[in-house]
Amino acid sequence: MSNEIKVALLAIAAILLSYWGYKFILGDNILEKSNTYQVLYDDVAGLQEGTSVMINGVTVGSITEISLLENDAQQVLVKLTLDSDYRVPKKTDVVIVADGVMGGKKVYLEYDTPCTGDDCAGDGDFLNGKVWGVLTSMLGTEEIDTYLAELKDVMGAVIDSLNVKLLGEGSNSPIAKSLRNLELTTANLQSSTGRVDALLRNSSGAIEGTMKNMNDLTAELNGQKEAIAGIIANADSLSGQLVEADLRKTMAEVNATIARLQSTLASADQALSGVSSAMNKISSGEGTLGKLLADDQLYYELKELSTSTDSLIQDLQDRPYRYVPFKSRKRVKKFDRKDAELEAAGGSN
Repeated sequence: MSNEIKVALLAIAAILLSYWGYKFILGDNILEKSNTYQVLYDDVAGLQEGTSVMINGVTVGSITEISLLENDAQQVLVKLTLDSDYRVPKKTDVVIVADGVMGGKKVYLEYDTPCTGDDCAGDGDFLNGKVWGVLTSMLGTEEIDTYLAELKDVMGAVIDSLNVKLLGEGSNSPIAKSLRNLELTTANLQSSTGRVDALLRNSSGAIEGTMKNMNDLTAELNGQKEAIAGIIANADSLSGQLVEADLRKTMAEVNATIARLQSTLASADQALSGVSSAMNKISSGEGTLGKLLADDQLYYELKELSTSTDSLIQDLQDRPYRYVPFKSRKRVKKFDRKDAELEAAGGSN
């Protein structure tokens, strides 16, 4: 046998061994005889291929294929393979249950009695599918009914106790007080409504008379609508005349005010003209003030005179004895010598 044939046989053996291993991991041992069944679900709730199929806790097969059908309902087709030693009835329920709260899944087969012959499902037959929630998976259908019944009794007792505590006649809870106040308010409202109804019944005649008078008054006003329209028109005309008269008086006062303002402006303009004429004369050197402003020599002479006057006044304040007559000439000379000495001493410093 050539090497090529040996390599080919080894490759074929490896492929067959890999296929068998893959099927074995999925729970389908192709070397053993088995039966395949099909189930349709609307939702498989996270079921995966290779999940064990059990009867009363004993593994009898596994899920070998899960596929989504392209029909209107988008159902899921699940195929499970069971050992040929296990035969199941045609009315077997394939139940997907939750394996704890972590999301794991298991598959259980449920039926009333084992099959014996023609009532057994054949290879490729469809079985009935069910999906249980977490609570049903943990308690079972029978136990969950018992649990719900007990829960109902407990909740009923709790509600009765709360009713007594919160809504009882002797309860001091805020809810009971509010309900009692609401009941009292409703009774008062009914009593008030009855009194109002009695008052309306007793006053129905007066109300009807009042309505009749209102209708008569409306009819009378409707008959006199032309006269009323004339009165309204006269009132409108009178209002217009009053407004026009008031406007005329206001306009006359405004005109008088404007006339007085114009007279005042004319007087002011005349006064400004006189001031302007005087300023022109001063600028041209006319009059005493004009000559003072125009003659520079006179300005300098007045300035020199002012300086001399200041010097004279200062000397009079410093040496008043020079200007006061004395009986002795010697005393005058004495003061002159003293002033000279003071001036000399000040110059040396």
